[in-house]
Amino acid sequence: NNMYVFPGIGLAASVAGVSEITDPMLYAAAVACVDSMTEEEVASGRTFPAIDRIREVSLNVACAVIEIALENNLTTKLTAAQVSKPGSLKELVGRKMYDPVYVPLVDPSK
Repeated sequence: NNMYVFPGIGLAASVAGVSEITDPMLYAAAVACVDSMTEEEVASGRTFPAIDRIREVSLNVACAVIEIALENNLTTKLTAAQVSKPGSLKELVGRKMYDPVYVPLVDPSK
């Protein structure tokens, strides 16, 4: 489960400036991981979401961790007012996610 929750926890810490990772945040991360499973994944007996959805799971985990951090005033880069609209937290965190795409430095046709 570490490969599913820790990227999201790190993303939350980075985006919101979470000053301390608490037990309730770890619990919220685990619940978010489970809640990320589709009905098909559950029906097929999977224990964790499909690996090809790791970015989606990480986003859900990060948002869950940030919500707990905001409730406990443990953020230094983000306030509850900044993400008060429904969906705004997920949008903000999604924009901050690293996208591992290779960008060539030279034109391969030359």
